[in-house]
Amino acid sequence: MLKTLLTLFTLSLSTALSAQVIDDDILDSLVSDVQQGKPVENVVIDKPAEPVQHRILVFGDEQLQGIGPWLYNHAWATGFPCFTSIWQESTIKRWAYSADLQNLIRKVKPTFIIVCLGTHDQGEADLSTREAAVKAIMRDIGDIPFAWIGPLAVKSKKDDRTIADLIQQLVGADRFYDSYNLRLARADELHPTKTGCQRWVEGFVAWLDGGEAAHPIHFVTPTTSVPFKNCETHKPSYQGKRR
Repeated sequence: MLKTLLTLFTLSLSTALSAQVIDDDILDSLVSDVQQGKPVENVVIDKPAEPVQHRILVFGDEQLQGIGPWLYNHAWATGFPCFTSIWQESTIKRWAYSADLQNLIRKVKPTFIIVCLGTHDQGEADLSTREAAVKAIMRDIGDIPFAWIGPLAVKSKKDDRTIADLIQQLVGADRFYDSYNLRLARADELHPTKTGCQRWVEGFVAWLDGGEAAHPIHFVTPTTSVPFKNCETHKPSYQGKRR
């Protein structure tokens, strides 16, 4: 009878707290304590965390023409609004010293940002200006959680990881998805095939949800393909907006 009353009490309590039913072991322990005349401690039932509704901003170079649709597909399947800005052949410096990123952040109001830059910075000797540029982008991003998709290796650059390592050092390994050694089918020296882009994104979203990222996000695996929307594209000749 006592256990029945306690069960009814805990069920009522759990209903009030998001239908979290108290575990049988906890219930048996409560019954035992009452039977032995022990004081019963307050039972704390954790409410499930509310799912985060993200707004995703993706920006970077023309690699996003290949991986952008796959990122958008994952965001759409998860219910996250996603906006992508592609600046063909852009470098870290171009984004750092234009007002485009600041304008995008004001426009999109993202809760999470994905950066895809570094391809066209490989092989450059002026590392100090690249370092300053990465830091400038981080200042523009501010407190908004972000992840940086690192560049793939470029064979003509003689497997030089300098830029990838520099970005990783500055943003932190938990905000940097190291793509350098990925073996992806290539359409040309710089860009993966469609299948290669799909694999690249699948690896990235698995990393985001795999316990290594500073700001984990779970993306639902798409079961269908949707048109790539909410996207702007600038040609290589684009100079960016003035700050």
